[in-house]
Amino acid sequence: MLKRKRNIPYLLILLFSFSLTAEVEEEIIVEAKKIDSISDWKADVSSTSLNSEEITLIDAQHPKQVFTRVPGVWVSRGSGQEHLTSIRSPVLTGPGACGSFLILEDGIPVRPNGFCNVNGLFETQTEIASSIEVIRGPASARYGSNAMHGVINVVSKPIEDINTISSNIGPNGYTNFKSSIGNSDDWRINSFFSTDDGFREESGYHQQKLQIKNRFNLYNSDAIFNLRLTNLNQETAGYISGKDVYKDRRQSKENLNPEAYRDAFSLKSSLKFSLGPKDKIVSFIPYFRKTKMEFLQHYLPGTPVEKNSHSSLGFIGLHSGISKNIEITSGIQVEIAKVELEELQEFALTTSSAFNNAVRPQGFHYFYEVDSRLIALFVGFNDFSLTENSFLFGDLRLEHNEYSYKNKMLSGNTRDDGTVCGFGGCYYSRPEDREDNFEEVSFRLGIERELDFLTLFSQVSMGFRPPQMTELYRLQKKQIVGDIDSEKLVMLEIGSRFSAEYFEGSLSLYSGKKRDSIFRDAENFIQDHGKTNHKGLELFVRLEINETNSLFLAGTFQNHKYDFSSETSMKEKINSGNYVDTSPRTSFNLRWVNLFSDNMKYEIEVERMGSYYTDAANLHKYEGHTLIHSRFVYFYRDKLTQFIRVHNLLDEDYAERADFNAFGGDRYFPGLPRQVYFGLEYTF
Repeated sequence: MLKRKRNIPYLLILLFSFSLTAEVEEEIIVEAKKIDSISDWKADVSSTSLNSEEITLIDAQHPKQVFTRVPGVWVSRGSGQEHLTSIRSPVLTGPGACGSFLILEDGIPVRPNGFCNVNGLFETQTEIASSIEVIRGPASARYGSNAMHGVINVVSKPIEDINTISSNIGPNGYTNFKSSIGNSDDWRINSFFSTDDGFREESGYHQQKLQIKNRFNLYNSDAIFNLRLTNLNQETAGYISGKDVYKDRRQSKENLNPEAYRDAFSLKSSLKFSLGPKDKIVSFIPYFRKTKMEFLQHYLPGTPVEKNSHSSLGFIGLHSGISKNIEITSGIQVEIAKVELEELQEFALTTSSAFNNAVRPQGFHYFYEVDSRLIALFVGFNDFSLTENSFLFGDLRLEHNEYSYKNKMLSGNTRDDGTVCGFGGCYYSRPEDREDNFEEVSFRLGIERELDFLTLFSQVSMGFRPPQMTELYRLQKKQIVGDIDSEKLVMLEIGSRFSAEYFEGSLSLYSGKKRDSIFRDAENFIQDHGKTNHKGLELFVRLEINETNSLFLAGTFQNHKYDFSSETSMKEKINSGNYVDTSPRTSFNLRWVNLFSDNMKYEIEVERMGSYYTDAANLHKYEGHTLIHSRFVYFYRDKLTQFIRVHNLLDEDYAERADFNAFGGDRYFPGLPRQVYFGLEYTF
């Protein structure tokens, strides 16, 4: 049953948004060229920005629909708003794999280090963003822990933005409402509400997001206050199993886990102070965050319920200035957090094997809290001149992470009352109270050369992620100590950006090696001696054919391979040289945009996902798919815009994600059939 918690008063905010009006000049924010963060990234190097016009045109029901336009990125769609992320990597799974990617909102991490959320984007406000920025490759030297494979930054609408209200309706009871209301001077309220019954049985969700933004002057400094709330209540559908079962329309709609659900709430607030002349800026950003999540682990025997939460407080201080034509940025980040997690199996397991029935007991499996602390110092420089057209850039970061773990129940792998399970002990193991510290140094050094219409660059960078708390303290079977180190990725990259009157784009080639990769071995012990190699080519091109027709291409060619041999907890053989599973070698997004007239626009989008192995042994494969989407926009004279969006125009059978499980065989998250959406937007 869908849990209907209401942390955000839907109707009240809806009525309030309608009651506000303000006359402002129309302005479209086309692109944020620099990440609104603790510092700005070198704009020419492996970064992509999606502007507000694209975000509005897509009006995504799921983040996956936005990120198909970014080379080197795959946000794999799960059930409802669930997803897995890939940036210059395979789709990474496991309890701490989400720590390989850093997710920011207006430059502030959405969660503390060590407590990532595999579905982290549903805690952001991508649907009402001004822009979405992506850095591909290691960026830890600027942004710290978890920016190992890349960074996603969701930039909120500026206070100066235009006022809009819009709605979009579609199949399966989908409806959304969006508004952005402000006076263009000192405040803005952005809101998003959506509901969907789901195309699969009992897989609907309700989602609400709200942002309040206020600008004021305090002690001769500019200040911006930000408050963000998100709430998600969803019913969850799991995999469907059987070779190519996603091609069966009847079975694709089935949900074998109708009892599954996920409820998630987040609150984030920040206050950004900025002062100084334009060539010398000092900023100070205190922030506070709080999350709560509850979900049924329908994919585990016994279907335990997990509840996790956190509260955190931190600040980012930044100094940026230009000295002798060198831009130098330096700063500090400090953060403290309290994390809590519990896992409870409400009923005794009696329907599985004798082993599972014995080792997965009724009662609490885990119940712990962790106090974490972070302190980091960083410095970076841009535009250090070597010759008239050649420049150096670089970054260095020193970071200390500390976890203080407290077990709030019996240690070891017994039941919660201290009795011993059969078959050598319970499946779940809890370590004694302990403290863990991780000190890391990360760097980036690069050179660029500017020519008439071309910028060439080369860089070497190192990213890292400390072990996540679930990897250290949520142990299994006989393991009593999670003694693992941070993962590290070193990447060499060369590339270019080019721009001419009718033609522009970018090309990047990279090669990286990751060491101390964390995985579960055949004994279900968490180990950190994995090694992987990562190589790829990323291409983005915009071609203006004439005044009314343009082509856009985002292409990815990649190889992600194991560099060690082992056996996984799923009894899969890893051999050095195997492709990492769920890493398609090719993918691309091709768009044709046509301006019929001053008030009509049409877009055709082709989305291609190449084939990939679904198991570590490279014995099973998904064939890939090609989808076509179309969007039509009509601009009325009275500032009213109409949208018609068709997803999966040819009604192809495909899988959003394919997997192979040694105990269950081929399994899939089925793709959506043809979907037609109608939307209206009013600007005032």
